[in-house]
Amino acid sequence: MFLFACGGDDNKTDGGPDATIDAADEPDVLADVVVDAPPERAIWVASDTTLWKFDPQTKVVTKVAEFDCSGEQMIDLAMNGSEELFGITSESIVRIDKDSGVCTGIVRGAQNLPFATGFIAGSEKWVGYKFSAASTIDPDSGALGFLGQMNDDAGNFFQASGDLVSMAGGKTYATTVNFNPQVGDGIVEIDPTTGGVTRFDGVTGLQDLRGLGQWGGFLYLFAGTGKVYLGTVTDAGVNMKSLPIKYDFGGDASTDAATDAGDAASDAGPFFIRFRGAAVTTRAPTQ
Repeated sequence: MFLFACGGDDNKTDGGPDATIDAADEPDVLADVVVDAPPERAIWVASDTTLWKFDPQTKVVTKVAEFDCSGEQMIDLAMNGSEELFGITSESIVRIDKDSGVCTGIVRGAQNLPFATGFIAGSEKWVGYKFSAASTIDPDSGALGFLGQMNDDAGNFFQASGDLVSMAGGKTYATTVNFNPQVGDGIVEIDPTTGGVTRFDGVTGLQDLRGLGQWGGFLYLFAGTGKVYLGTVTDAGVNMKSLPIKYDFGGDASTDAATDAGDAASDAGPFFIRFRGAAVTTRAPTQ
């Protein structure tokens, strides 16, 4: 955010009631003009031990840093509108430094933590699921508040599989479990005030979808196989496209790698990157 102060010429002369003021002699006016800087073009992604960021334009996954979280594995990431990064580890709720990967504990030794979480655009509430149970998460204290169950009005129950993402001025999506490998994980729309499902969008044909983000209104899904997918939701269902991505491991050309585009059913990918959760700011563009 940038602040500009605008003022006139300090060298002014007094004038009578009939005096005129030309442009050079107009009075000082202090105007505060607030300009919102656009968010960084990045979807943040975690593996068990490493923080990555994905550029949705260049399709490059860049290694940021190894997590320093007291040896706890990272489960999920979440980011608010101020681009502050938070994480759920195997036993803690933490803040994460986006440059160094250092974790600052909010609450440690916690049990039954949600694993599919995200900040909600508009309300900026942190919401998460553990299986079918939805909770709010206090980013200051780590306190959990029960929100509701992941079911729809028809009485169908769902179970979160990996992650959720909220679009500014729009919908909130979550990935759900389907135990039929022929069908794969599903995508649903949720009501973040109740945790309930408002619409079943369809199945993906893929399993092990761990991270979910969005940029420009498109869904980006990160799999435990190291693959990245572009997802689009229409009235006809969910369409998944495997993306050709490159990896930047910090400038070491010997370890840079690329994957070829393939169909959505392919499990090919770098075996050494098993993606977990993803996060994107709630100010990310939706078109």
